[in-house]
Parts: sequence; structure tokens; C-alpha cells
Amino acid sequence: MLAIEVALLTGRYVATAVDDRGRAEWPPHPARLFSALVAAYFEALDRSDDERAALEWLEQQGPPEITAPEAAAREVVTVFVPVNDTSVVGSLDDEALAVREARAELDAARPKGSKALAAAEKALAKAEARFNEAVRKAVAPVPTGKEGKDGPGKAASILPERRTRQPRTFPSSAPAEMGSAAPHIVFAWPNAAPSPELRATLDALAARVTRLGHSSSLVSVRVRDDRPEPTWIPDGAGQGRAGDEAVLRVVGPGQLTALCTAFELQADTPGRVLPASFQRYVRPRAAGEASAPAPRFSDEWIVLRRVAGPRLPSVRGLDVARTVRKAMMAAHGPGAPEILSGHRASGGPSERPHLAYVPLPFVGSEHADGAILGVALILPRDATRDERLAVYRALDAWEQQRRDGDEEPPRLPVHLGRTGELILERLEEQAFQSTLRPATWCAEATSWASATPVALDRNPGDLGARDPQKEAAAYAEAEATVAMACERIGLPRPARVTVAPAAPLAGAEKTRDFPPFQAGTPPLQRVLVHATLTFDAPVRGPILLGAGRYFGLGLFRPLRGDG
Repeated sequence: MLAIEVALLTGRYVATAVDDRGRAEWPPHPARLFSALVAAYFEALDRSDDERAALEWLEQQGPPEITAPEAAAREVVTVFVPVNDTSVVGSLDDEALAVREARAELDAARPKGSKALAAAEKALAKAEARFNEAVRKAVAPVPTGKEGKDGPGKAASILPERRTRQPRTFPSSAPAEMGSAAPHIVFAWPNAAPSPELRATLDALAARVTRLGHSSSLVSVRVRDDRPEPTWIPDGAGQGRAGDEAVLRVVGPGQLTALCTAFELQADTPGRVLPASFQRYVRPRAAGEASAPAPRFSDEWIVLRRVAGPRLPSVRGLDVARTVRKAMMAAHGPGAPEILSGHRASGGPSERPHLAYVPLPFVGSEHADGAILGVALILPRDATRDERLAVYRALDAWEQQRRDGDEEPPRLPVHLGRTGELILERLEEQAFQSTLRPATWCAEATSWASATPVALDRNPGDLGARDPQKEAAAYAEAEATVAMACERIGLPRPARVTVAPAAPLAGAEKTRDFPPFQAGTPPLQRVLVHATLTFDAPVRGPILLGAGRYFGLGLFRPLRGDG
């Protein structure tokens, strides 16, 4: 076991959330702790090989458990601070403001329709291009003797009394004390087995760490011999409570090298990026609290978000899913494995779960319009290491084909014929839109509603029969088929299933608006129905039901509160 304790000497933690510059980060992300240890290592005049080896060992221990007190976010106040280099910052203010305004216009245009949205996207692209060009000119060195008439004035503006002041915010959290003079956070790796020498090396390195997050967030760090009960745990096997979760940045093998590479690339350019992976954390379950049943699909998602191209309704989801599948298989090359294709080597359909290509529609909120905001690549829960590697290698190969210079991540085109080209890119951070967050679809709940209709595994009869008895019998058969579909993916049988042609979620499309869907051998057209599910106890997502589940049909969203 290894545990590292961080004491907040000022009683607060100052760090900005990765997805919101106006919000404080809490709890502290494990990647920040690792970066602080790396910074302490590089600040030493005589760097120790043992310390580097300790860091390389630590990056391979996986996401830690975290023990952190509850914290209240302090009110964010805008302050005006002197600019260190006015010759750079001053020249970018107007362009940066234009980008912020263009983004605000884009958000305002979303509910207005495709025409206004297209104009707003075009304006944002132009504003970003102007900003990027201004950054390029600002950081380009000026040859000696060619400073120009503005050179002396810019030089004088760097003097303290002449510096301009820019608005800045410093979001911070004020945690409650936990029985010590200063609040503290503990990062623990319960399965780690460091040698006494390695533990001593890490302790010596930790003792040199002076801050975590912002430079005003002073800390004292040490290795401790025990670990308290965690308040946050990595959610990889369903051992935590869904619904109360956070997505934190963590590290993995190669993190030290990635930090060194990022430093070399960013040393002379504005902005900083912390290389890291994202891990979902949840509150641990109380003793004796049973885990909620989980389906055969996992919450290990690769999300490709839409960044350009037509704003498509969810009824085009099948076209998008099939085209993404085709692109992934083409990128892999001949002999695509069963996990990608969904077919055995003999050509028959797979008999075990495989990768699902699931378009994510904007549904379930007041302004939802059903548009596809991205595509999730969803692995089965029992996927082997080799199967996971095959998926990631295929995606990497697709990205390598589309890489343009230093573009990261590359933009991936999805060709949809006359409709145009949908442009996707791999999401590497927590999404702003809830639709693109796996936690939205993978929570625990007793009630669920379909975002896209279920393609029934068998024909229930005439749902539109004029004879009330035949109609009732058809609906009863459809509800029984949906219930069996739940059992087929590893969930308990629902206590109640309600089938209807109308969509139960705001923004979702009616079944009649979806194109016909065929499946099976020989291909048979499947009846499409919307449904709501009620279980006796909470179950976990993601819930994908029916014959079209591997292409995004039968995608359910949890209902919270009164639904």
C-alpha cells in the first residue's frame, strides 16, 4: 500500500476546473499531484536517478483512491492584475474577445435552427483563425534593428508603472478540516507494493513539493503509513454509487515522458496543456450496500464529438453509425476482428457482445432538438485486453490517415453522400454537453426512457389494429419482448414496461420518422417502438436494447426525480 498526504497550508485549494475557467476543481486531480512531484524533481540542482525511477514506478500504479473532505467553492471575484508582457498580451485582447463573443453567439444560435447555426459556426471559425494568426505574429521573434516605430513604446510599457491590467479569476475551494490544523487530502494506491527504499525516495521527493494547483495554493506533502477510508474511488468495476460522480485527470505509463514532451513544445507558446487520461470517480458504497445490476455494455466509452458538418437529426443515426463502423474497419485493414465487425471469421453474426457504434442525440432537456452531437464507441464489459487494443489501434490508424501537421486530435470525416460530410474528433476531456458524457447514460436509476426507438427482436403483431383486443395483444407482446431484451443484456426483468409510438423524452423523434430497419438472416424488417422501463431497484447503464442496439437504436436515458 502507498498513501500520499497533501496538507493545504492556507486552508484552501486554488485550481481551475478543466472544463470551466470560472469553476474550482475539487477534489484535486491525481494528475496534478503527479505533476507537482515531477516539478519538484526537475527543480533539483542534482537530479536523482532513484527519484526518476520512483516517478516512473508511480505512473504505472493506476488511478488512486482519494480521501478528501467536503469543500465549498468560494465566490469567484474578477480581479485586475498587471500583465507581464504587454507586447504579447495586449495584441491578443481584441482577437480573444472576438472569439468569446463568437462562441456566445454560437450557443445562442443552437435553438434557432440550422441556418442561424451555420452562420454562427462560420463566424466562430473566422474569429479563431484571426486569433491564431495574432498568436503566431506575437510569438515570432523580431530581428535586431527592425523593431519599428512601436518598439520603444512597447518596451516602456513593460515597466511596472505602465503595465496594463487584465481581468483574472482565481477559483478556489475551502474544504472543511479533518481533525488537523490544515485540511488534507490523501491519495492511496491500496494494491501498490513499494520497497522501503522506493517509499523513502518518494517521501523525500514529496517533501520538496510546495504547491498544488495555483502558486498561491501552498501545501505540505508526505508519504504516510496508513490510509483512511476513501471518499472517492475509481469506478471501473461498478463498486461505487453512480449518480454522485466526478471525472478526474489521472496518469498512466509514459506520463513523465509526456510531461517532458509537452514542456518542450509549450515552453515558448501561450497556454499550457496537462497531458492526462480521464477517469470517472464515484462515492464508495456503504458496507453491505449491494452493487446495482449492470448490462453487458460497459461505461468505457470513446466519444467522437461533432465539430463541423450538417446538424443531423437522430433519425439519421443509423447512417452515421454504419459509416463510422465502415471507417474503423477500413482503418484496421483486412481481417478486421470480431470486436470491430460484429461478425465471426466464418461470416456469420457474432454470438458474443462486440463494439457498439452509438450516435448520441440531444434529448431530455428543455431545449433538446434531437440532433446528433457525437458518436460513442462502446466496448462490451467483458472485452479482453487484445480486443480493447484492436479498437484503439483502429481508431489511431483512422486518425493517422487524417492527421494534418500538428493538428491534435485529427478531425475525422464521415461521408454521408448528398447530406455532406460530418466531421468528428476524439474527445480528450470532459465534455461540456451532458449528452457527450458517459455518466449521463451510465448512471444508476430505477426508471429509464428510450432516446431512440427499440427494434423489436420479434414481430408483436399489428400495433395499429382497429380491433381493440388485437391492438392490446400486440402491445402486450411488444412489452414482453422489450422485457426479454433487458434480460438478454444482463439486466433483471423490469417490473413495468410501457410501449408507445411517441417519444417519451423531449427532443426524441417519433418511431414513424425513423427509416425501416432490417436485421437477421434472412434480413427481416423490425418493428420500432419507444418504451419506458421501471425496475424494482436501481440498475446501471448504458441500456441498449433490441436488434439495432449495436447501431444506436434502443438507447435509453435514466429518468431522475419525477422524470
